[in-house]
Amino acid sequence: MKKWVIFVSEHSLLFLLLVSFSTLGSFFFIKSLNIEAFPDPAPPIVEIVTLYEGKSAEEVEKLITIPVEISLAGMRGLERVNSISLYGLSDIKCKFSYDVSYREAKQEVLNRLAGLSLPNGVAPSVIPNPIGEVMRYTVTGSENLMELRTLQDWVISKQLKTAEGVEDVVSFGGYIKAYVVKIIPENLIKYGISLSEVIDSLEKANLNVGGRAFEMGDQYYMVKGIGRIQSLDDIENSLIAYKNGKPVLVKNIAEVTIGNIPQTGIGGLNNRNETVTGTVILRKDAKGIPSIKSIHEKVKEINERVLPKGIKVAPFYERWDLITTVMKKVIETALSGVGLVAIALFLFLGNIRAAIITTMVIPISLSITLALMSIKGESANLLSISAIDFGIIADIPLLLVEDYFRTSKKAGADLNAMVKVAEDIGKPILFSVLIIFVAFIPIFTMKGAESQIFSPVAKTYVYALLFTLILTFTYLLASTYVFLKGQHEREFRFIEMIKEGYIKLVSFLLKKYRLVLLITSIIIGIGLIIDLRTIGTQFLPKMDEGNMYIRIIYPYSISLSKAYENTKKVRDLLIKYPEVRAVNFRVGRPEDGSDPSGPYNSEYFVPLKPYHEWKRKITKEELEDIARVELNQLFPNANINISQYIQDNLEEAMSGVKGENSIKIFGEDLQELDKIAKNVKGTIEHVPDIKDVGIFRELGQPNLLIEVDRENASVLGLTVEDVLDTVSAVMGGKNVSEIIQGEKRFALLVSFPSEYRKQPEKIANIPIILPNNGIVPLSRVAKIKYDTGATFIYRENFKRYLPIKFSVASKNLGGTVLQAQKEVEKLDIPEGYYMIWSGMFNEMKEAFKRFYVSIPLAIFLILTVLFMYYKSVRNVLITMIAPTFTVAGGLTSLLITGESLSISSIVGFVSIIGVSVLNASILISHYIRLADEGMDVDEATHATIQDKFRPVFMSGFVASLGLLPASLAHGVGSQVQKPLAIVVVGGMLIGTALQLFIIPLLLRFISVKPKIVKQMEL
Repeated sequence: MKKWVIFVSEHSLLFLLLVSFSTLGSFFFIKSLNIEAFPDPAPPIVEIVTLYEGKSAEEVEKLITIPVEISLAGMRGLERVNSISLYGLSDIKCKFSYDVSYREAKQEVLNRLAGLSLPNGVAPSVIPNPIGEVMRYTVTGSENLMELRTLQDWVISKQLKTAEGVEDVVSFGGYIKAYVVKIIPENLIKYGISLSEVIDSLEKANLNVGGRAFEMGDQYYMVKGIGRIQSLDDIENSLIAYKNGKPVLVKNIAEVTIGNIPQTGIGGLNNRNETVTGTVILRKDAKGIPSIKSIHEKVKEINERVLPKGIKVAPFYERWDLITTVMKKVIETALSGVGLVAIALFLFLGNIRAAIITTMVIPISLSITLALMSIKGESANLLSISAIDFGIIADIPLLLVEDYFRTSKKAGADLNAMVKVAEDIGKPILFSVLIIFVAFIPIFTMKGAESQIFSPVAKTYVYALLFTLILTFTYLLASTYVFLKGQHEREFRFIEMIKEGYIKLVSFLLKKYRLVLLITSIIIGIGLIIDLRTIGTQFLPKMDEGNMYIRIIYPYSISLSKAYENTKKVRDLLIKYPEVRAVNFRVGRPEDGSDPSGPYNSEYFVPLKPYHEWKRKITKEELEDIARVELNQLFPNANINISQYIQDNLEEAMSGVKGENSIKIFGEDLQELDKIAKNVKGTIEHVPDIKDVGIFRELGQPNLLIEVDRENASVLGLTVEDVLDTVSAVMGGKNVSEIIQGEKRFALLVSFPSEYRKQPEKIANIPIILPNNGIVPLSRVAKIKYDTGATFIYRENFKRYLPIKFSVASKNLGGTVLQAQKEVEKLDIPEGYYMIWSGMFNEMKEAFKRFYVSIPLAIFLILTVLFMYYKSVRNVLITMIAPTFTVAGGLTSLLITGESLSISSIVGFVSIIGVSVLNASILISHYIRLADEGMDVDEATHATIQDKFRPVFMSGFVASLGLLPASLAHGVGSQVQKPLAIVVVGGMLIGTALQLFIIPLLLRFISVKPKIVKQMEL
């Protein structure tokens, strides 16, 4: 150490230049650093959607979902398979472990699907996960929704997919163009044409063929047979049959028009009742900021160069807005924290040069840290940056400068003083940093979602501390030697007054130290019990995104048109709130099946105005409660859930259910599952703080069953296909072919007049054309009846289940759910049925289980490190009392501020354990050194409090100031790190105060003089 200090001091200008160039160079790399607003905690999830039009949930489960599930079983890293089977759609989500990359998982799924055998015409497709949604926009400039949807599907979507990082663009709303052959039943009868003949003829009328190439003269010709339909005239003039010596064309038996495929979803924005919208989804591994910038550039290009005049892509939601809002908040709190630390350093050191030199370690270490992350290809998130306690970063150089001033008074301001300072505090600083690193073991050993969120925090912290350590023994040594030579500290009067008051009070307490220790132990013990019993638990605080995302599920029998009317009423209610900036609403599902729902499902994305613009003095939570009450009054039989945009997608991805938390009831019989679910719902609804309870009822879907009477049909010369082709055309249109126009593709539909499907008697009288040109009603060849069946069939890991979703209004997620579990345990559940609690509660429970192992391990390692230095069990135990004080202070702070014990607050506790141990060692090591030098107990104790009050007080106070602004922050994006900051501020203030008062009493109480390595002296 001595040689190093001499080397640095003699080459101080060189080291200062190296640090300057390193800092300036770091900005070059920081420019390319990817910054996310919030880390994506979801594991790799591959979603498979399979459309099986016209089939019930039971058929979809049997013929699609189960075969696909079986084909996916046994993939490497596959942890869970969730599926939903509903009318015409199978949706399967494969959740993989975190050690499998998304690309690997997706490729493995595609490989398995390639060898899968499904019904003819059915093909599963892999779709992106909605967690990657970064932009929503509308296509504006025309009242023609079909034109807008065509541009969205075939122009805008394709262009946006070329932007960096974009995996998919999902379209919603408007009308998908189709060519429609509207059958005139009377003309079928007139010409003796069956519907099967029409369908078969249209398929044959729409094709191109190729032939062999041939030579003609000196030229080589390729043969192309052109027969594809290009226009309405081509369809009308297509031959169906030759009857009585005359051709029967399509136009003879049908009206051919341009129409649309039946809508499955309708969306709007504010007062525009119907809009065409698009959602841009990023790849799982895409870099956020570069990708968003690329999307912005692409939108500008599309608007200026690609779209027809007047048509525009108009974004109304961008993830970039959240990133910039949170970034401003982080910069604001960081600058405030650094400013407070700088002021505190000046007040404690009493020297402006020393304060500036010490403070500069913070931005230098942070800039080099961010540069390293950029070089390594790591992303920084605003949580990991905002969670760094700049006060703790400043503590290390502060100790060196403070010790330099103290030593220079005795040894003189020369190189010898620098050497003595380094020898005095070199190893203790290394020891304290080692303790801090060991304390972070619980964070580095995290798994699951909490690891994705907080491992970057720990990694950034470690990088910053390492660079701070390096800077302390390079930049700070050089700066101290160059700029502080001959400088002296000045102790302000108010600091002296605090010190004098402290010494008097501790001197008084030492007279009654046994009684004081007893009373203090009782108070701290009772306080810890009260804190632990009173403070709630939760997985993570909900990050305020500045919006509401409302989901309303109407009765499953509701039609799309009726649900749309209800949706407009909800829009009218929400848009009247003065706090609301916009309302984007949608009902139903996209035509591609990317959202497994139906007409009963409506969703409302509600961006809010900035909070400083709110005229009513209410909080966001109060606004949500107002909306919840009024929506329940408007639709008392609906299932209502209020969440946030990103949070809603994340919750569904994590648990497989659209809700913050859920109870999954497993069993085979859907009727029994529904019965159990009703009992469970009725039980948990009465538990305080549980809201938005709803059953995803699997039963209640109205079905019209048309079962072909094979015997009657065969007698009349009809096949099952003949009958069902007619039924398919009548009930919504049968897709028989595809019209290709350049890059665009449009469906060719055959349909019957709509009046045949509006009344039961009309359905029974649907005309079925016989081979002999006769006609019979549908009721003659099929049995028609109505019943109710399954709306959904949920499955998890190849077992059926029924989910009940709910949310917890308070910050005590753990306590509330435990109370609900106790109530549910009283219910009588039939044999063969069981329940699993899923969602944020389960994530919290699993994370806490891991902490029960990793935290004791970290404590054991800290004890081991301390013993290696102290060589005394007693001194180790006294030192470890310091973290107890810190924990007590942190818990008390959580209790006072109304925050819960969460992963965030636990990270706060972990981050200050090392500092609290360091402060305790300052007192204990100095006391032991004095005792070893021959002082008696009273003299050593009084000398310790006299000499070491300032460094301990400085260290604890400065550490608390770094995150003080973050602990007081509010608004969008500040919630996740707030408990962490509160723990650090409260833990360091209260913990340091207790250390300063209690440790001298403990030293007096044990009255021992164990040997200690002299380098521990600070």
